[in-house]
Amino acid sequence: MKLLTKQKQDDMARQVSLKSRDIDICIFSALEGSLPKEMLLDCLMLYVNKDGGFGHGLYIDNYNVNSSVYQVYEAFRLLDMLDFDSSCQNELYDEIINKACNYLYNRVPPVKGIWNPNTKSNNDYAHSMEFEYNEENKKLFGLHPTAALLGYTLLFVKPTKAYYKKALATIPLILKEFYAKEEFTKYELISFNSLLNSLRKCNLLLEDQKKIEEKLTEYVKKNISNDFKNQKANRPLDVALYLEDSAFDDLKMQELDYLIDSIAPHGMWDYNGSWGYDKYAEEDSAKLKWIGAGTVNNYFLLKKYGRLE
Repeated sequence: MKLLTKQKQDDMARQVSLKSRDIDICIFSALEGSLPKEMLLDCLMLYVNKDGGFGHGLYIDNYNVNSSVYQVYEAFRLLDMLDFDSSCQNELYDEIINKACNYLYNRVPPVKGIWNPNTKSNNDYAHSMEFEYNEENKKLFGLHPTAALLGYTLLFVKPTKAYYKKALATIPLILKEFYAKEEFTKYELISFNSLLNSLRKCNLLLEDQKKIEEKLTEYVKKNISNDFKNQKANRPLDVALYLEDSAFDDLKMQELDYLIDSIAPHGMWDYNGSWGYDKYAEEDSAKLKWIGAGTVNNYFLLKKYGRLE
């Protein structure tokens, strides 16, 4: 089993501190233990708008300064990465979660249980193709990030709060559609992995946990890919991250080995994604930012699976 050596970890930490956004430096440092995870809360405040949502390019491929559902999802994903939950006793945490949930459930409430991840003002700013505000992209995302956001609400909000109860009441609507679907986008597979993980952490809906995992497992077995270079492929650590079936074990181990082998000479991971068209010059700066953010995500995975020396 390949491990990320201590020397490479030190080199990576140094490169992240030199070349990454403040928020990525913060997360990496919290993961390696050199900063308290609460520093993430201060970093997130740089991206919060007056309406309680997140914008300003928190998700790098969307330069919109205005709030959107997808940017809230990204903020919640980062909080989950550092194991925040409703037991957190921090005033800033409470402020962030309350404002974000007010944005989600009151300012842009889901329609028939589903949030549109994009917002009209995306089209006024540089963005990758999937963040263009149109019906095609609404179908592309499908039940993502709705499923993940509902799970995160249960994870981050105390059970006595109205947002918790709203999320709990909405989940059956989403699950009804999920159980009826025969095809899933990669986005949806990621989102339902996230929901499954949140339900496990909260010890909620035990029967649905089993049914979600069974359906995801059956579908992913038929559609998983070992093309680890292709970000659009159904890679194991994306679509089977929280699936416990042993059928995925070998592919996950292969992808973790690939991650260690593919570290660039500069000590981080390069970014090989694309915005899907040659429309905005900002794509070049986004690629540079993704080197830091991608390194944080990969380091998180290596730590999660015990691949740090």
